[in-house]
Amino acid sequence: MPKDKYVVILGAGRGSRMESRNPNHSKVVFPILGKPMISYVIDAVKPLGLKDIYTVVGFGGKYTEECVKNITKVAWQHEILGTGHALRQVEELKDKDGDVIVVGGEMALLTTETLEKVYHKHVKNENALTICTSVLENPTGYGRILREKGSYRLLDIREDKDCNEEEAEITEINAGIYIIDNKLLQKYLPKLSNNNAKKEFYLSELVKLFNLDGYKCEAYVLEDAQDIFSISDRFQLAYAAKIIRKRTNYRLMLSGVSIEDPETAYISPDIKIGKDTVIMPNTTIIGDSEIGEANWIGPNSVLKDVKMGNENHVHSSVLVNVKISNNKYIGPFAHLKDEEVC
Repeated sequence: MPKDKYVVILGAGRGSRMESRNPNHSKVVFPILGKPMISYVIDAVKPLGLKDIYTVVGFGGKYTEECVKNITKVAWQHEILGTGHALRQVEELKDKDGDVIVVGGEMALLTTETLEKVYHKHVKNENALTICTSVLENPTGYGRILREKGSYRLLDIREDKDCNEEEAEITEINAGIYIIDNKLLQKYLPKLSNNNAKKEFYLSELVKLFNLDGYKCEAYVLEDAQDIFSISDRFQLAYAAKIIRKRTNYRLMLSGVSIEDPETAYISPDIKIGKDTVIMPNTTIIGDSEIGEANWIGPNSVLKDVKMGNENHVHSSVLVNVKISNNKYIGPFAHLKDEEVC
């Protein structure tokens, strides 16, 4: 019988490198193509057949809670004392059976397909703990993987600031995605220590504790390091947007949408666009928008929260919360807001 699955999204970090003018701004709600980065993580985990999703919020938690409260349950981490401490705050999990999947709220490039592959291996190999890893040319800042030679068996994870010179040369890193048997997780969370350079309670310490008691821990090496790309500053935010934009435009073009210049089309991944619609260069379509068939949009148009029928022509215009029926011509240089074009 399949085990129940739960997801915990870690979204309590400060994100000081985002350099916001608002000192209480939550990092994981910074937008990518008009959509909070944590929403991409939620989209990746939702299809996994879950019993529940929990988001741990802390710094700037009001922003994060407002963003996720209608989709996930919320647990507060009022003191930011590490990933292990964050899991302790999800008190609803204490009496649950099943597996817990832990991911970071800043992993906007994570895909459902990757998580499905990892979980399949976790179940097939009857692991108590499975951790995603990746190999990076520059592993600075990441925990290093210590594994049994010639095997996927994990022995320990050494956090970056705790590495000796030899361990610092290891290029296989902890990607920050965990799958853990929940009964064991709840048993061992109180045993985590903060005897380390940062004085934090690391979830990665579970590897050592599980091994000491004979529980099976394995690594899943990700084929594409993009899956675990972690956004910490605005340059990385822009990089993630570029990848998501490329994925979105590719999918739309395969579905019958013409995008004249995919490098300059900024389309939120939730947007629905009908066949034979043509998107001209430097066009942005975000928000709660839905575009019908055989429309011609752009160049240099911005559409937000637009509902559009078929065979319309929008030329170099800005439309916000606009409804358009069929066979209409708008522009050039029109600015419409809160209107219906029938």
